[in-house]
Amino acid sequence: MSSELCRELAALLAQAESARDMEMLVEGLLTPAEVEEVMRRWRLLKRLTAGQTQREISREMKVSLGKISRGSRMLKYGLPEFTDLMRRIERPSEDSTE
Repeated sequence: MSSELCRELAALLAQAESARDMEMLVEGLLTPAEVEEVMRRWRLLKRLTAGQTQREISREMKVSLGKISRGSRMLKYGLPEFTDLMRRIERPSEDSTE
């Protein structure tokens, strides 16, 4: 993905003044399937950050090891700032099923 597009999207999302504004942006920009995929990836990354094994995550979330490996590589070899951010951000409430 283009870093220019990432910056543009981040700037757009940063303009949300409340959680409700952000929710309206997400609902307007993404399909329900895209929201599910983003949240699946978020939960996977949070589990990896918490130290859960890839096999446990695969079994519990019914996700392929390939998808988990991508997240693991991002945490291991990606920008250190990303890993720090993952550790800082609170996990959103999980009213929905994984």
